[in-house]
Amino acid sequence: MRMIVAIMAGLTALAATSTQAAPVPSKAHSSGRLHDTPAENVRKSQWYDHLLSTNPSFRTYRIRKECNPIVNDP
Repeated sequence: MRMIVAIMAGLTALAATSTQAAPVPSKAHSSGRLHDTPAENVRKSQWYDHLLSTNPSFRTYRIRKECNPIVNDP
């Protein structure tokens, strides 16, 4: 019986330690992060597509930015 209690206590401690060590994704945008989570990437892509289809000035800006020649290219 003592052995079972000791094993259960050890497994509980292991489970608590492993859940504390897991990274928790943050919802706030921080400049220190290098990559978005896949879900954030999908949301941003959908928002970009939405803006392109509903906002003519945003679409014009993006076309000008992506299609015009690079001015400062040496």
